[in-house]
Amino acid sequence: MRANEARRRATVLLAALASVSLLAFNCCARRSPQARPPASPPGGDAARADGLYALPHVTLVALTDWQAVLAPCGCTIDLQRGGIERISWYLNKLRASDDSVHLVHAGPLFAGDHAAAAGRAAQDTLRQQTFAQGLARLQLTAAALASADLTNGETARGLIAKAPWPVLASGDKGGIARAQSRVLITTASGAKVGYTAADSGAKSAADSHAAVRAQVEALRADGADIVVVLSNLGLRGSRRLARAVAGIDAIVVGGVPDRIEPDLDPVREGRTLLVQATRHGAWVATVTLARNGERTGRWHDVPEWLPDAVAVLDGRIAAADSEIERLRTAHGVSTRLALSFYRRQLEDLRARRARALAIGDRSLPRGSLAAYRAVDLPWSNTVDTAMAELVARYDAQVAKLAETHAAPPLPARPGEAAYVGGAACMGCHSETRGFVAEDPHYRAWKTLEVVGKTRDLDCVPCHVTGFGKPGGSAISNLTAFVDVQCEACHGPGSTHVGSPQTAHLTARPGKPVCRTCHTAEHAPRFDFAAQVRALRVPGHGLRAKAAEAPP
Repeated sequence: MRANEARRRATVLLAALASVSLLAFNCCARRSPQARPPASPPGGDAARADGLYALPHVTLVALTDWQAVLAPCGCTIDLQRGGIERISWYLNKLRASDDSVHLVHAGPLFAGDHAAAAGRAAQDTLRQQTFAQGLARLQLTAAALASADLTNGETARGLIAKAPWPVLASGDKGGIARAQSRVLITTASGAKVGYTAADSGAKSAADSHAAVRAQVEALRADGADIVVVLSNLGLRGSRRLARAVAGIDAIVVGGVPDRIEPDLDPVREGRTLLVQATRHGAWVATVTLARNGERTGRWHDVPEWLPDAVAVLDGRIAAADSEIERLRTAHGVSTRLALSFYRRQLEDLRARRARALAIGDRSLPRGSLAAYRAVDLPWSNTVDTAMAELVARYDAQVAKLAETHAAPPLPARPGEAAYVGGAACMGCHSETRGFVAEDPHYRAWKTLEVVGKTRDLDCVPCHVTGFGKPGGSAISNLTAFVDVQCEACHGPGSTHVGSPQTAHLTARPGKPVCRTCHTAEHAPRFDFAAQVRALRVPGHGLRAKAAEAPP
């Protein structure tokens, strides 16, 4: 177990953003669920995959802490992956070759980390409603009932109460009449899969463990071959659950922290596999569980038997090589910090490819088999057209909401400075113009124009200056304040403009100012010290270079 744990810790560091090749699915042999091949085929990638799928099995496609995010923030290249339209495409392709796919979720499904900000309630409601429509199309198999969904607004509660998928809670059901303690589903391949859930709403860990234990024992009594718990307890709490309750085969872990590196292997706690994806639908965790000759026992890792394992690894290796080459000349501080992650991941991917090739034409091993894959869906990936149209309609409705409900800018408080816009700053600080021309902050608005988010209140505040602040900007007066201009860091400048000799600005903004927008969610590789060094250049923090005299 120590070796597995060490490998897991290493792979968390290794997993920075290599792209899964589309060959993973384009090359999959499609077959009818009725025409199942023999369990021990004669070798080769496709044959090994058919052998695994021929067994009674379930393929869990796990998402965690989705929080009704249609598309994750893409402010940095690290984050430009996932989204409901790409997940839909992935599921369609997977289901075409695997008849036993179950889409499951743990953690808050609708509710965000915080209550809706002032002025955003209408947009948040619209986003949750659109997300529910998308979930219905995805055919969600089961979701854990998260207490956060029940306490963070009536919209989420209402959508859960009417949801077409099983809503699971082993203990307190939060007044949701249709919530179930457990459900047993037989897959097309013949595996009986039992589901229950664990939430942090219990009075104590002991109460939570007792509630889950009762449901696990009931599922086993009902004949479940595989028992899965959808847990909202986070990784540490889920580990404790696995130690306290015997008979759990897999735990899908919700309540995960902000991170961009997925696990390349499932976490192990005794005989239990713990699977966690990244938040907001950025990465998907997929694990195929199959019994080959026994119904219990420790799960053996067999990812090399997944469909087109070598082809997938070849694609990821090529993508990692490409990213390493690009990062060698990258100028962005946060992006360059990812270079070591790519190099370590590349080493891991090559080792996995060697293991996949070494299988040759061997038959599937006996026992309990687990084939895990962290699925990357970069923004360059193909999308499901119907789901993309749903997202596009949402964006159009958001723009209409913003225009029809646009609040006027807040007036400056008596005696306090107001925002004047960067053009007023450049009137005197001509030495800073060269810096501004190269600084990515002054291209922040363009990034929203490219993706059609210029009226999205989830995005606009960090791509303009002084949004929602007294004397600052609002949707109705953005023209002078687009981009992250001088006053976003140094404070409103009207008093300074009126009296330049008096210090009215923040000369050296500290980390809290940057962290207003560079949060763990939106800038996971943010390094304050490195960013400050990059911003201190001639004309901005350093004396501008004197112009050379003419010859």
